[in-house]
Amino acid sequence: MTYHRSRLKSTLPERASWRRPGKQPDNLRPSATETAPASADAARPARRSTTARTSTSKRRIQRRRTALELIQYPIQATRQAVFDLRRFFLVLGLTAVVFWLPFPDSLSAEGQRAIALFVFTGAMLALEPAPLPIAALLVPVAQVALGIDDVGGAFSAFAQPSLFLVLSSLFLAEALRKHGLTRRLAIYAIVSSGGYLPRLLFNLMLMTTLLSMWVLNTATTAVLIPVALTIAQYVPHPEQARRVMAALVLGIAYAASLGGMATVVGSGENAIAAGYLNAIRPFTFMDWSIYAMPIVLLLMPLTWWMLMLVVRMPAVRIEIMPTLRELVRLGPLTETQLKILWVLSLCVILWVFGSSVEGMLGLPQTLLSSAIVSIVAVAFLSVSEVVNWNDLKGVNWGIFLVIGAGFTLGDALQKSGASAWFAETLAPLLIELPFAVVLFAVIGISFFLTQFMNNVALGAILAPLLISVGQASGIDPVRLVLPAFLALGVAYMLPGASARMTLVAVSGAITRREMLITGLAIGAPSVLLIGLVFFVLATLGLI
Repeated sequence: MTYHRSRLKSTLPERASWRRPGKQPDNLRPSATETAPASADAARPARRSTTARTSTSKRRIQRRRTALELIQYPIQATRQAVFDLRRFFLVLGLTAVVFWLPFPDSLSAEGQRAIALFVFTGAMLALEPAPLPIAALLVPVAQVALGIDDVGGAFSAFAQPSLFLVLSSLFLAEALRKHGLTRRLAIYAIVSSGGYLPRLLFNLMLMTTLLSMWVLNTATTAVLIPVALTIAQYVPHPEQARRVMAALVLGIAYAASLGGMATVVGSGENAIAAGYLNAIRPFTFMDWSIYAMPIVLLLMPLTWWMLMLVVRMPAVRIEIMPTLRELVRLGPLTETQLKILWVLSLCVILWVFGSSVEGMLGLPQTLLSSAIVSIVAVAFLSVSEVVNWNDLKGVNWGIFLVIGAGFTLGDALQKSGASAWFAETLAPLLIELPFAVVLFAVIGISFFLTQFMNNVALGAILAPLLISVGQASGIDPVRLVLPAFLALGVAYMLPGASARMTLVAVSGAITRREMLITGLAIGAPSVLLIGLVFFVLATLGLI
């Protein structure tokens, strides 16, 4: 059998481009193989010098780090690769200043050390002197070093069920990616649009939103951005193609953020908020979605409409015959793909109705909790040989550690009495303020800060503060935590705001200035709508 080298290569481009390729590729076929085109060196004689071979090898190594390939490989928790001693000493300096500051007698010495830990955690996650996972692991170390708790207590927060719910969600996302279900869904979205670009954008955003509700939204974005880049190559006019590429890539990232708002498993910061709320009162998977889902249903079409206006999406059609041929080539769903869909569907049903099923069947309490259901689902997929450990060890484990650091901080503030002291100090300032003022101030601060800081890390810092603000002002913490954390999802303006926007930046589909303007034009109305919805719900006594 003869193999042609050109057929073994990825059909995705080496970098984002809106020009139609000279040879029409098989549409939407991903590959983790080398993506560089054949070079002119291929025409040279077979005999080469050692220096030439070395140079070629170096070029191949460099080509493997293109922007598009960074998207195709698993997402890293941070772009920081080394330990920055200057930033670390700045973190230690800020912590030392707070540690030695004179505090009122109403705050215990242990509470003062907990506030120093709060500053240490915030500075580590904001300044990133080390990669985020390493910075997160240093939080319980600092807790022990400051004498707040022993090592068992400091690391006990990493056993929170919400952490394992997010981790198993990452594993489920890997199963979808490995067996091509996400790309198959993208092909369905393209075919059903008939090639009409505004409808295609809506279909992709709707599919991304629905998928991101059940698997981590960053993983969904990583899988679908290459699809958007490929689609844009089939728009003949360069300027139109550039706008199409920007709209599709941004639409996927925004829709993934919206889908991630809807459920606890959709985004890491949601798991942090749900964990804190569950510590002060029973708070289930359904409790989150019953408020978040209607907002997402409002924001998705609004975001689509505003994105088309801001980017000036051209109302043109593209040829969908290559996609139809690809769909025919794929054939019906395979047995493995059907098995994954059945498992994911069962997970969704039990996430929503698990507690009711426990009561009907007389099962032990929390046996069908969201975390246990997810872990059993991943175990079943592993036993069924749908995924193996080599697949799972490549997911973004860093988010697990960042969320754990957030729970560690909250546990320290609670145990030391710092949270209670903070609430008592704020009470005179907030008790007379109307609910609307507190609500919109919290949402505005969350929206502003999340543009400059990873939203999962920011969620780890804000959650204990918002609980204290709610207690101090006499407002149910749910009324503040939910809208603030939904506002964290509207991180649209800068590459560092979230891993999704980092992916948009490295794709080359849009400039930083365009990202900033578009993100502000769409994000500001979105957070305003979130605030109005929660204000109305609170006024009507529905929350």
